[in-house]
Amino acid sequence: MPPRKRPAPPPEAPSPASKLHSDVNFKEPPSDDSSPKISAEIVKHLPPTERKVYELIFAAGGKGMWTLDVRNATGMTPATATKILRSLVNKKLLKEVSDVRHRSKKIFMATEFQPSTEITGGTWYHDGRLDTESVAAARRCCLTQVQKLGVATADMIHHGIEKDEPSAGYAIDKIRDILQTMVLDKVLEEVKSTGEGEFSAIRSGRVCYRVAAASQGGMMEGIPCGVCPRIDECSPDGVISPNTCVYYKKWLQMDF
Repeated sequence: MPPRKRPAPPPEAPSPASKLHSDVNFKEPPSDDSSPKISAEIVKHLPPTERKVYELIFAAGGKGMWTLDVRNATGMTPATATKILRSLVNKKLLKEVSDVRHRSKKIFMATEFQPSTEITGGTWYHDGRLDTESVAAARRCCLTQVQKLGVATADMIHHGIEKDEPSAGYAIDKIRDILQTMVLDKVLEEVKSTGEGEFSAIRSGRVCYRVAAASQGGMMEGIPCGVCPRIDECSPDGVISPNTCVYYKKWLQMDF
């Protein structure tokens, strides 16, 4: 009796991945790059020297460029660079922006861009100057939360402020900045949770804050200008200025 033929195996079911590609015309998701793009139409109508400067500054985006940077990159004389920059500003292709780190130096930026936080100073600056009232208000909010909770993480403090003062609108990273200034001023202590006792509500190892045991004086006392012996000589554009004060650099832990 001849041996039976083994039946052919059933066709292999396609894998989910192969089925996806065979049944669906797969397309790459659209790019989320919403950065401004330089206009070829604008560029082609600019004289060669203006085009070179405009493209250079546009490529710098929200950081912009100082006049000296433009001169170094193009090899132009001061007079030529100034003339071209003024022309591009008059054509509303560039704008001048103040830099909180170097107020005497003007930064040029394509009008499509907004200045970076590095240039504007971020939340704690207004019109290029440190807003000491806003800083002091944020410090009071943080201290109130820590006093209420006894010990708290930055997230807990941020959540408490959002709940009690929803109009304040502080981002969590800004709250962390403020907490660091308060630690430097010895208003708060930065400690790590042990998960026990006063830290029982906080996971072990997390960084948290409590009122410093040796905290003395009022909230404004921690701001450097509050105890500066040369405060009467200080002015925004003077030799002694908040914009060049080394104590502010340490106090806010910002590079300005």
